[in-house]
Amino acid sequence: MGTRAQQASSSSNDNKRKRRALSDDDGKTSNRPSKQQMVEQAANEDSLLLSKEHSQGDMSDVIAELSEIVLENPENAFRVADIPSEEKNRAKRANGRSTKDGAGDDEPQSRPSPMKQLLSIAAAQHSPLLEHTAHLAILSLLAIFKDIIPAYRIRLPDVKEMAVKVSKDTKQLWDYEKALLDHYQQFLKIMEKTWANKGKGLDNPPKVAIVAIISMAEMLKSAFHFNFRSNLLSAVIRPMNHPVVGDYCCAAISHIFSHDAQGEVSLEAARQVSKMIQIRNFKVRPAVIRTFVSLPLRVHVDEAQAAKLVTKANAKKRKKDKELASIQAELKEGDATVDKIHLARNQSDTLQAVTLTYFRILKHENHTAMRDVLPATLEGLAKFAHLINIDTVIDLLAVLKELLSKIETLPLDAALNCILTAFQTLQGPGKELQIDHKEYVGPLYCQIPRITSEENSLKHTELLLRCLSAAFLKQKEYSNIRVAAFVKQIMTASMHSPPHTAVPLLAFARQLFQRYPSAQQLLENENDVITSGEYAPDVIDPEQSNPYSTSGWELATLKFHIHSSIASQAKGAASSKLLQLPSEGPDRLRKETLEHAAFLYIPFHHGNIKKHPLSQKTADKKSRPRFITPRRTKSLFVEADTFPLDWKPLHSFADMNLAKKK
Repeated sequence: MGTRAQQASSSSNDNKRKRRALSDDDGKTSNRPSKQQMVEQAANEDSLLLSKEHSQGDMSDVIAELSEIVLENPENAFRVADIPSEEKNRAKRANGRSTKDGAGDDEPQSRPSPMKQLLSIAAAQHSPLLEHTAHLAILSLLAIFKDIIPAYRIRLPDVKEMAVKVSKDTKQLWDYEKALLDHYQQFLKIMEKTWANKGKGLDNPPKVAIVAIISMAEMLKSAFHFNFRSNLLSAVIRPMNHPVVGDYCCAAISHIFSHDAQGEVSLEAARQVSKMIQIRNFKVRPAVIRTFVSLPLRVHVDEAQAAKLVTKANAKKRKKDKELASIQAELKEGDATVDKIHLARNQSDTLQAVTLTYFRILKHENHTAMRDVLPATLEGLAKFAHLINIDTVIDLLAVLKELLSKIETLPLDAALNCILTAFQTLQGPGKELQIDHKEYVGPLYCQIPRITSEENSLKHTELLLRCLSAAFLKQKEYSNIRVAAFVKQIMTASMHSPPHTAVPLLAFARQLFQRYPSAQQLLENENDVITSGEYAPDVIDPEQSNPYSTSGWELATLKFHIHSSIASQAKGAASSKLLQLPSEGPDRLRKETLEHAAFLYIPFHHGNIKKHPLSQKTADKKSRPRFITPRRTKSLFVEADTFPLDWKPLHSFADMNLAKKK
């Protein structure tokens, strides 16, 4: 046993010596270098020239190897390493060079850090092969920085702090943070330069440029609290109107608006977006304007003014004691809580920048050029109208009246958002003005028939329900004729709309029947009601439509609809049955109907159908159904053997009479 072990160990040692000799024999065994050799070659000064000699698979292996080294030990990823003389000589022999008389064997050669190597690969974009490897390196660096960036903003020590003697751990932390910021800044510069040189001004930029701008957008989403956020914001906001990468940039800005707790980054982003829109003369995509809707603004302008006064009073106190002010500022940086006064001030300034952009679009001279961005603008105004002050309300209502005067030329979403903005304004800060809502209810009445088309019903039904709710449910309507006209118009639109629109409209009609009992007169028979005139559904003013001269006959037809939800809602409306909220709310019913339509599912209820007797499973024998067998009767036909021999068929009635007498 011992001799076998000695033989095995000796043979393994011989194999190791052979492999070392073959590896040192100027690459005679194989022309392809190993991963470690490729990493060492990429670390040299002429790494770009060496990377051209390798295939895409080789360079992807190098990038993966370097990324693993960085993620395994991020603290050492930024340090420059020393190469021993053996590895130096092996690298020279691999490149066809040899040392002369052994000179320089003991001199160490410095190797760039793994992060520096990845940055050099990402910056090399002189050929299609290098562009592919650069795009892989950018994605790897993106994943690395998203993983190692801390959750706080790094503040480098100043000259005075550097002069103070600190511990070894603190010194290492300062060095690590400084190296992290330097390499992170280089990474941002590489991506910005890549987009500026290869993608700016092109409708179809190359892949490496698209990867660069998308990586910056992803970096902004995950590290908008970190250093160099202003550089990232400006780099991502500029291409928001691009046809290819614009959606990624808009998604990144919307993410900041919805996740910024303090509101400071949102304020900076909103100002830059507003400036970009103004520079382009408001000729931007609707998605750019729609990013403002993601802002969670809750502070009224008057509350923000009070917060600013408190901030000024606190600033005067800090001037008296500067040391205490500096200490409080440092404590606030490390505190994870949200300063409500600071948040109110930031939200007020953000609201001012956003509403100013909205008003500039609404007051633009060329409304035809603003046709694309007008729906998104009015959508944002409808959301933030309740936060503006009374002085701005008067100007806003004047602009909305001008738009409503030519509402037929507007798209349906723009028209409905214009009406919704007016209702939100009058129910919020404009409540003190005591303006009649008739000027905005009339245009809403004319927009209901437009919802019957397939495209409008799919996109704008929820918006129509919000307008109807703001007009009749959130406030009291004192004109019974106006309410009845809207109920009749809603039932007529339900006759010609798809199920995902007809069901919530009928549910809303039931809500109107409950809130306004006078509208139930439409459920009576026309012969039982004494009226004068004819029903005119195509008038502009709903009070002139004379709705009580007709009836809700549409419900009698919709009761037999193939869609069970439409039939049940029509039966409930015809019988004045109370709506079961929230299970039968219009929004919830629309969502369920859309889900059914996506799966091509139509709910069907059998109703009271009598079951077959055999389907009833009963244990009692007496209750089981009995099947009576028919009684055997004598056949009416005479058998052939019983016939008499002198029998003849009867051919006439005379023969029949003679046979009876006999």
